[in-house]
Amino acid sequence: MNTGDMEGMDMGGMYMSDMDMSDMDTVDMGTSWMIEEYPDPKCYAENDALLQTLAYCMYSHCHTEANSTLQRYWEMNVAGTEANQPLPKESYQQALWSIGFTPNITVNSTEVLRSASLVSGATYTLQYNTLTNVERVETSHETYGLVLILTGAIIPISLSMARFIPFPGPWKAKFEALFILPPLIGNRHKVPVFNTFIMPTRGQALFIAYLIIINIILSAVGYETANPSAWYASEPIEIASYVSNRAGVLSFANIPLLFLYSGRNNVLLWLTNWSHSTFLLLHRWVAVICVIEACLHSAMYLQIYSVDYSYSSESKLPYWYWGIIATLSLVILIPMSTLQIRKRCYELFLAWHIFFSLLALIGCYLHIYYEYAHQYGFENWIYIAFAIWAFERGFRILRMARHGILTAHVSIVDDDYIKLEIPGIAADGHVYLYFPTLTWRMWENHPFSVMADFQQSGDTRTSKRSLDCLAEGKEEIAKINITATGNDSGSESAHGSRQVSLQGRSGLLIYIRTEAGITRHLRGKSHLPVLVESTYRPTSIVGEEITQAPNIIAIAGGVGVTAISPILLGHRGWHKLIWAVRSKSLVDSVEDALGESRFKQMNAVIFHDQRMEIPRLLEEEVARFMEQELTVVVSGPPRMADEVRMVVARLIESNPSVRLKLVEESFGW
Repeated sequence: MNTGDMEGMDMGGMYMSDMDMSDMDTVDMGTSWMIEEYPDPKCYAENDALLQTLAYCMYSHCHTEANSTLQRYWEMNVAGTEANQPLPKESYQQALWSIGFTPNITVNSTEVLRSASLVSGATYTLQYNTLTNVERVETSHETYGLVLILTGAIIPISLSMARFIPFPGPWKAKFEALFILPPLIGNRHKVPVFNTFIMPTRGQALFIAYLIIINIILSAVGYETANPSAWYASEPIEIASYVSNRAGVLSFANIPLLFLYSGRNNVLLWLTNWSHSTFLLLHRWVAVICVIEACLHSAMYLQIYSVDYSYSSESKLPYWYWGIIATLSLVILIPMSTLQIRKRCYELFLAWHIFFSLLALIGCYLHIYYEYAHQYGFENWIYIAFAIWAFERGFRILRMARHGILTAHVSIVDDDYIKLEIPGIAADGHVYLYFPTLTWRMWENHPFSVMADFQQSGDTRTSKRSLDCLAEGKEEIAKINITATGNDSGSESAHGSRQVSLQGRSGLLIYIRTEAGITRHLRGKSHLPVLVESTYRPTSIVGEEITQAPNIIAIAGGVGVTAISPILLGHRGWHKLIWAVRSKSLVDSVEDALGESRFKQMNAVIFHDQRMEIPRLLEEEVARFMEQELTVVVSGPPRMADEVRMVVARLIESNPSVRLKLVEESFGW
C-alpha cells in the first residue's frame, strides 16, 4: 500500500465483510449487547481489540511505509475523519507491541471482537480496491476543476498575446473579418435578438463553445469502477455517484470564473484586450453552465437516495437543505437576470443579484462544511470565489475613496440631455458615479464616459454657476470653459455668460442622456454630492494603441461622442468624426464646452436631422486608404454599432488589400 492509498482510506471500511463494523456487536467496555449502529469515535479510539487488529493489519500490508507515515495515518483515521475526532489512546507502535501474540483467527461478523484478529484477504482486497478507486476518481474531480478554472483564465490571456505575433497585416484583417467580428448568426450583436438574447460575435462564440465543450468532456471522462465495490450496491449506482460528484465539483469550479468575469476590476481586463462587455457575456454563459451542473448534482443524488430509501433521513440533515438553498439561489438568478429585467429595473436587479449570489456562496460553503467539515478541500473553490469578489469590491472602494466627496453641477441641455460638471478631479476613459443623496438606494452607481477635462478646454467663457462656485470658495475648480445652455429652468439664461479664467485643479465634463432610472432624477437638481470611482480606461482600445494608429475614422451617435472625443483630441495623425445627432442643443453645448479650436480639431462632419448612410461613408473613406491602415471607432446606439461592424467585416472580406481595424466603445448590459 502506498502513501496516497492510505491517505484516502476510511478506517470504518477496513473491517467489513468478515468483520463488518456495521453488523458487528458493539463492545461496550466488556459488555456485549447488539445494536444496529456504528460505534462512536470514542469507542474506535479506546477499544483495545480494534486498535490491535488494525495495527496488525497495517503491519501486515503496509510494511514498506515509514513509521512516521503510518503514525500520521493512524492519528487521522482510526477514530473517523471528523475535524474534532478523538486521538487513539495509544500510538500505532504501542498498539502493535501490546498484542503479545501472532493473531491466527478471523472473527466472524456476527461475533463480538474481543482480541486482535486477522482481516481476511478477501475483505482487505475488496476495501483496498474500493478505496483506491474512490481516491483516484475524487482526485480526477479536483484535477478537472483546476483545468476548467485555469484554462478559463489563461486562454483569454494567450489569445490576447497573439496580437503581438508579427503576422502580415492583411492576414490579421482577413482572419478577424471571417472569424472574429461578425455576429455568429445574422446581423445583430448589440441589438438583442427577440429583445432578450445577445448574439455573440464569432470570436466570442468560439470561446463560449470551448467553455461548453470542455465542461461536457470533463463531466464525461475519467470514471472507473471498483467492480465489485464495498461502498455501492451496484455498478450503475457507483457510476451515478461519481458523475454527480463530478458535476458538483465542476459547478464549484465555475463559480470563481463567474465572479472573475463579472467584475470591472477584473485582472483579465488588465492582461487582455478583451472588453468588459465580452466578459459580461461570458459571465452569463458560465452562469448557465454552473446552474445546469448544480441541478444535475442535486437531481442525481435525489434519485440515488430515493432508490436506497435513505432520502427521508438524509433530507433532514443540514448539509442537504443548505445544498438545496445554494442550488435554488443559483437557479433563481438566471430568469431574474434576463435583459428585459436588467433594462427595466436595473437597480433592483443589481440588489437581488448580489443578495442571491452571496446566498449561493454561503449555501455552497455550509453544504460542504456540514458534510465534510473541511476535510477534503471542496470549500477551497468557495474561498477562491469569495477572494475574487472581495478583491473586486475592495478595489472599487479604493478607486472611490481617493477622491472623497465631490460636488456635481447639473446643466440642462434639452429634453433628452444634461451636462454634468465635477470640479476637483482628473480622470479619463470611464468613471462610475454614485449619488448618495439622490435616492434612498445610495449604493447605486452607473458608468459614464468622460468627454473632457476642464483644464483642457481652450474657451474661457463660463457660466454663472462657475462664478458661484468660486464665490463659495471652490478654489479647486480648474480653468473651466463652460457655456451656459440657457435651458436650466431659465436661471442661467437670465444671467447670461461672462468671460473669466478660473485657476486651480481640473474637473470632469460628462454628457448624459436621461433615461427612466437614476439619471431622470438628476434633472431636478442644480448641484449635489457625488462619489467618483475612477479611472477605467476603455479596454477595447488596448492601452495607447488607438492614439498611435496612423488614421482614424470615428462614427458617433448622439451622446456616444463623449467616448470618442478624448480619442480624437489625443490623436496626432489623420482623423475624422462622423456624428449623427438629433439635438442641435447638444452640438452647441459640446462645441461651447470644448472650445471652438478643440471642436474643430476633431474634424467633425455632423448629420443633424438627416440619415447617415454608413456603408457609403465608410466605403468612400476606405477607398482613400487602400494601402494604409485605417482604424474605425464606433460609439453609439446598438443598431449603429451593428451596422458599422457588418460594413467593416464586409469591406475586409471583399478586398484583401484593405487594412481595417474595428474598435467598439460601448457599455454592455
